[in-house]
Amino acid sequence: MKKSLLAGILLAGSFLLFNNDASAAEANTSSVQPPESMENVIYFNSDTQDILITDDFIITTVNESDSSLPVRPLLNGKWDPLGSETVFSKSSVYYSDGGSFMVDVSQTDYGPVFYQLKEYDETNADDSVGSPISVSGKKSINLTYRDLSRYCDGDNGKAEFYMEKLTHTSSGYLMAFYD
Repeated sequence: MKKSLLAGILLAGSFLLFNNDASAAEANTSSVQPPESMENVIYFNSDTQDILITDDFIITTVNESDSSLPVRPLLNGKWDPLGSETVFSKSSVYYSDGGSFMVDVSQTDYGPVFYQLKEYDETNADDSVGSPISVSGKKSINLTYRDLSRYCDGDNGKAEFYMEKLTHTSSGYLMAFYD
């Protein structure tokens, strides 16, 4: 019940905060393809929100004065850097031991920009990890996905993750990946 209420409030708030200038900028973007189902999308506005915590992930806003990646999330422990790259639509695949997986995103467009973490599977269809996330605002974000051990499979016992950017695919965003 609390999750449904929070999702409803976030959804309603995101529409109220979405201004006409952002709508005009979005209309000029030819590579906008939001998720097929908008039912379970999580909305986050980095200009007005600092943090959003769900059972599956944590979204935090990156401090504008710290333009360098990586940004350390709220979780304790040590992060192993896996790599960074400029992503237009799909990132490379990164191996994870499960537990938590972190993606720092240097978002350059106002948005909304839709992100979806995927688990690569060579023999089956790739699995979506959690709900798609819609981010508005010009501040960069940090996405920390939690409790991912269930995705560890195959001969190496590791999970294979990649980030898919579903909108604004003509713009490359710097993303850094951590396990």
